[in-house]
Amino acid sequence: MIKLKSYIIRFYIPIIILLLLGYTAKINWGNGQWDNVLEADAKGYYAYLPALFIYDDLNFQFYDEVEVQNAYDTTLTYDYRAYYNEKCVNKYFVGESVLLMPFFIVAHFTSGISGSPTDGYSRLYVISVTIAALFYLLCGLLALKKTLELFEFSNRTIFIAISALVFGTNLFYYSVGEMGTTHVYSFSLISIFIYQMTKYFQSLHVKHILYGALFLGLIILIRPINGIVIFSIPFLSLNINRLNEGFRKYLSRPDIIALSIGIVLAIISIQLIIYWIQTGSLFVYSYGEEGFNFSSPQLLNFLFSYRKGFFLYTPIALLSLLGFIYLRTDRFKFITLFLFLLLVVYVLSSWWMWYYGGSFSSRVMVDYLPFFGILLCLLLKGVSELKVRYAFLGLLFLFVILNQVQTLQYRYYIIHWSDMNKETYWQTFMDISPIIDRKTVE
Repeated sequence: MIKLKSYIIRFYIPIIILLLLGYTAKINWGNGQWDNVLEADAKGYYAYLPALFIYDDLNFQFYDEVEVQNAYDTTLTYDYRAYYNEKCVNKYFVGESVLLMPFFIVAHFTSGISGSPTDGYSRLYVISVTIAALFYLLCGLLALKKTLELFEFSNRTIFIAISALVFGTNLFYYSVGEMGTTHVYSFSLISIFIYQMTKYFQSLHVKHILYGALFLGLIILIRPINGIVIFSIPFLSLNINRLNEGFRKYLSRPDIIALSIGIVLAIISIQLIIYWIQTGSLFVYSYGEEGFNFSSPQLLNFLFSYRKGFFLYTPIALLSLLGFIYLRTDRFKFITLFLFLLLVVYVLSSWWMWYYGGSFSSRVMVDYLPFFGILLCLLLKGVSELKVRYAFLGLLFLFVILNQVQTLQYRYYIIHWSDMNKETYWQTFMDISPIIDRKTVE
């Protein structure tokens, strides 16, 4: 038994991925299920790949012929195209397609030799997206684990925190439910960026600056607003002296400065080149009248509303904030992390549609869950009294159950995809009887 526990602690991340692979295969790979994976925003993030490799059409005129034909439920047909100076562009950014490219190529080759349609939207292509999401989740979790080890948390604490993040937050849903959106990919890249920056300030090896620049460029290429992750660097430097020393080392190397900036710009230029091909302009704002209203952030709604409140639907994140109690003796870490998370919430809650349309909890906060993982580890490490520790572990377990039930409710439309309210929330709280009844009929 002791040996089994040791193996679980050692290999739990691959075990988690295998469990999720089985789950995603069950709900996404079967007939009548796989065709719903690429819906809404996911259509746009993915469309660059068939546009480039199959249709040679970066103005997406193939949409009418192919995508509508593959929309088995016409109520889900979603046109991701926008227009700039009368030229057609994809409303969404290319970053996710860049990460999906190797999986798409394998799916395209496999479809060709197996006789499956090679239109970019048949079953093997969709399955490749589900596998890609779990691959990048694996990368993100491994990077987060290494970061938490740099913070000198115990293996047991890291195991509990990572397991809680995967199964007790909306990271679970966006890894196996709507994996065509950007959030699991952003979670992964931000986790890796956090590790590289933390490692740099501990070791002062400039290679970590270059790796950090690579992943920062990809983070921006997927969701430009996530470039604000750069403001987490003071916290990741661990203390003010190390921050100053790290910046002095960086500023003393003009070659590293030029190379790191060049890496970021080279990656971002992928999107600019696409815009140039599409419109003749390098800079295009494809979201039209949609934008941020920084003078009127919806902070309370964003965090606590029944519609999509992050802390209401993801209470593990709220619980993790108690980790700040154990940062109070380190004023630098406390202030830098608090201000960074405040900046994230302020910026994201300033989007014109603060609830971000159809989503489970606040989907944009999935990207920043690694920081809540750090706070959760601080909480678990700091609670020394056995009874209190067991109470927190029990609460974590209950929140995991809550997340799993509500994820199921969301999948079966008991929790409304967009317009949830207080009355409906409490009427349906933890109620899965409609799902059981439906399964019984089936």
